[in-house]
Amino acid sequence: MKSIARILCIAVAAGAAVTSVAWSQSAPRNEPIQPLPAVTDVDPAKAKIGKRLFADKRLSADGTVSCQSCHLPNAGGADPRRHSVSAFGKVRELNSPTIFNVRFNTSGLNWTGRTVDLDKQIAGSISNADTMAHSWPKVLEILANDAKMAKDMAAAYGGDNPVSQANASHAIVSFEKSLVTPSRFDDWLRGDDKAISATEMLGYAKFKEYGCVGCHNGVNVGGNAFFKLGLTGDYFAYRAANGRGAAVDVDQGRFLVTKKPEDMNVFRVPTLRNVALTAPYFHDGAVPTLDEAIMLMGRFQLGREIPAQDRKLIEQFLGSLSGKALATAQQ
Repeated sequence: MKSIARILCIAVAAGAAVTSVAWSQSAPRNEPIQPLPAVTDVDPAKAKIGKRLFADKRLSADGTVSCQSCHLPNAGGADPRRHSVSAFGKVRELNSPTIFNVRFNTSGLNWTGRTVDLDKQIAGSISNADTMAHSWPKVLEILANDAKMAKDMAAAYGGDNPVSQANASHAIVSFEKSLVTPSRFDDWLRGDDKAISATEMLGYAKFKEYGCVGCHNGVNVGGNAFFKLGLTGDYFAYRAANGRGAAVDVDQGRFLVTKKPEDMNVFRVPTLRNVALTAPYFHDGAVPTLDEAIMLMGRFQLGREIPAQDRKLIEQFLGSLSGKALATAQQ
């Protein structure tokens, strides 16, 4: 228990460091969660091409899936299915995390952080058998033979070879970087007292009181650290006992990347932005409701049973993190 307490203290200290950054940037409220910054570095024309490519099933070898197939706009940028499905109907034992606000993750992408940034993610996804199972030369041939796509890429990128892997990747990443969803809670962080309700305010107080903010802090309310799933109990035994599956390889988490024993069952802390929209929860998609997710986080990460009334308040607060600009991200 001492080591667990030490880990939580380190996490809270990290949150305090984040708070100091927010304060130095003249944020109106001194909180461990920071407001989303405005996005000014995305070229709209390139992001528009990227949006089309993101939803283009021709990027998969069998033409059945696109990037958007596992990152649905109306599901908070995540996958509403328990397990995501790749090209050729391959079912992965993972639930795809949200693509919204992903640019603000500082601990890498995926559940294990195996991909460090969006550029490397898209570069490897095309040929990855667990995603598109295609090849860049074939994808580029398809795009070059699409008159409108070739024309638009030439207009946006110019040069002698506008339909290139570099340009296609850049367009997709530009679109992904545009998917920023400021919320009512961001308005409150900036000083608008009326942006959230009294109930949501109480929920935020409970969120901090129980220690949730020790891991879920910063601009992305997560996405900036790795922790073991099951610090204070055996989550995987709970999952099996509730008929949701025995342990599988992906449950090893970050250990699959680092091969370090201390990384067994360790996962990237997910963002909680838009979390009210991104069910099911956890890397395995085994938790269908936000209420249960809050209960399990209390039990297995904090060593506390959170009463139903407090879970409801926390859930109310988490709803205030849903993006007001979500509709814009879908356009």
